[in-house]
Amino acid sequence: MTAVVIDASAGVEIVGDTRRGRALARLLPFGAEGWVPEHFFVEVIGALRRQLIVEKVINEDQARAALARLRRWHVHRASVRPLGDAAWNYRHNVAVADAVDIALADHLSAAFLTDDHNLANTPTLPRHVEVLTLPKAASS
Repeated sequence: MTAVVIDASAGVEIVGDTRRGRALARLLPFGAEGWVPEHFFVEVIGALRRQLIVEKVINEDQARAALARLRRWHVHRASVRPLGDAAWNYRHNVAVADAVDIALADHLSAAFLTDDHNLANTPTLPRHVEVLTLPKAASS
């Protein structure tokens, strides 16, 4: 079974059931085993809040539906604490939350699904971690 670490930028699109999210979900290999660090849920909920309150690109019903999909999503959760030392190695190039995602993908020798193109192009990503992402303009 193929392990895939899913970051919050992809996760919020997927649970938001956007065109881009559906396209990102199609990048997951058949039968893929999704993995997220615990902070994934906080990041996705925070992004949904921002979309609702600040950006006003979703409404209350859409936010509730996305939260329900997030609750039902069967992904494996990894504890952050054991990934701390490995994540620290990326401190000069990426935010801490992203570094934990990368450390988890490295630890699992997993693919990494992201919708963050700056992160996807970070030169310090482990060579064996396959990055799955869409071009910026695709399915927007």
